[in-house]
Amino acid sequence: MKEKILIVEDELPTLKLLEETLRMEGFEIESAMLAREAIEKLNEIREGKAEKPILILLDLILPDMNGIEVLKEAKKYPETKNIKIFAFTNYTDPDMNRQLIKEGVDKIILKAEISLKELFEIIKKEILQK
Repeated sequence: MKEKILIVEDELPTLKLLEETLRMEGFEIESAMLAREAIEKLNEIREGKAEKPILILLDLILPDMNGIEVLKEAKKYPETKNIKIFAFTNYTDPDMNRQLIKEGVDKIILKAEISLKELFEIIKKEILQK
């Protein structure tokens, strides 16, 4: 069975590129363009209706609500609190970073400072090490 990654990203070109690249690397991909959709997916996991991903790549600036709300929702419940969550964003506010760390984010990755190859290497190193 392939390892699953949930990508929460509202910019369609970025989302499609991430989906395609990570699928080529052998991951099963699920995606959400809104925080509300991501929270619905977390609810399905908690209810046993969906498989838990090994990672959530989480954009922070989403059209319906802040990505931190998705992070809080994931960390609130035992069924989802151990999912690794990487904030994958262009937002560089220090207060936001402090809040992300406080809420339990596993890693903060700035989109503008990383290539897809580097992103995959981070995922491989952080997630696939068993």
